[in-house]
Amino acid sequence: MNTYEFTCPDCRRAIPVTDPMREATLSSGCPVCGRSVSGEHFAV
Repeated sequence: MNTYEFTCPDCRRAIPVTDPMREATLSSGCPVCGRSVSGEHFAV
C-alpha cells in the first residue's frame, strides 16, 4: 500500500495518508478544514 503526503492548499496541514485515506480525502475534502482537493495535493 502506498503512502502519500497530503498538504491542504487552504489550512496547509501536511498529513501522511494511505491509498484508502487518499480516496476518501479526494471525495470528501480535507479532513481538517473540509476544502475540496485534487490529486495534485498529494505527493508520493
